Amino acid sequence: MTLLLRIFTFACLLSLAGCATIQPQRDQVNWQQERARLEQLTHWQLSGKMAIITAQQKGSARVNWRQDGDDYRLNLSSIVGTHILELSRSKGEITLIDNEGKRHQSQDAEALVYQLTGWNIPVQGLPEWIKGLPGKAEFELNPDSSLASVRDGQWQIVYGDYRDQDGYRLPHLLTMEGQGSRLKLQINQWTLVH
Repeated sequence: MTLLLRIFTFACLLSLAGCATIQPQRDQVNWQQERARLEQLTHWQLSGKMAIITAQQKGSARVNWRQDGDDYRLNLSSIVGTHILELSRSKGEITLIDNEGKRHQSQDAEALVYQLTGWNIPVQGLPEWIKGLPGKAEFELNPDSSLASVRDGQWQIVYGDYRDQDGYRLPHLLTMEGQGSRLKLQINQWTLVH
């Protein structure tokens, strides 16, 4: 009887040890709920770096973006801090201040950036894509229900890194390819304004 009790106790200990090594799975995020929450996030700031590669040139810039509802202010500067451009949208008016301090206005932010820099930057889609939202585009999800990729017209966006912040799961690395350009955006810091 004692031997049987020892075997039973040993088996129980083994089964408890096995339970202790099982890792809990990350809770599956309900995509529709998460999408609705991210769509409500309309005021935020971020800072990071962007690499821009075209057939004609390669470059990199520091990025500071502030989104206030439909309005935004995007600052690009060189790695050493030299002003490249400031692009803003305020009450429907788009203004670009170039590296010489000259103001340019247009109804098309992407065309204006391209005209002055030669860079195709998908400014119109970025406020959604940056947060991990596909807008009205085709998309694929990761197993944890975060956005894996977006296909919007000529642009393909692939997400490489997410981090939790203030109750949201936000992208920290996006690679965008389209219109003869490849952009890699690394977000170092998010600031959410609730």
